[in-house]
Amino acid sequence: TMPIGPKSICDGLMARKPGEAPFAAVSTAGVRGVTVDDGSVRRAMKIAFERMKLVLEPSGAASLAALLGGKVNVAGKTVLVVATGGNVSLADFMAHVNNA
Repeated sequence: TMPIGPKSICDGLMARKPGEAPFAAVSTAGVRGVTVDDGSVRRAMKIAFERMKLVLEPSGAASLAALLGGKVNVAGKTVLVVATGGNVSLADFMAHVNNA
């Protein structure tokens, strides 16, 4: 169990301990984690809405933020980004997008 770090708009990613089965699966697959800041997530939410007409909650936009921020090397690769969730109020969504 990890202590909770600084507050983030990505509250859905703030679990103190990963689930055993998902952690084992990503570990076996060699998946590595990266971090993104709230500003990057806000920009990803805005880009997803403006260019793809998708409403993403902050946690669901984190993978897109990592891709857009160059956090993963995708040169010459086919990429699938899991961008999920619309669990965000209109007021919060607008605030995030307006502050991107």
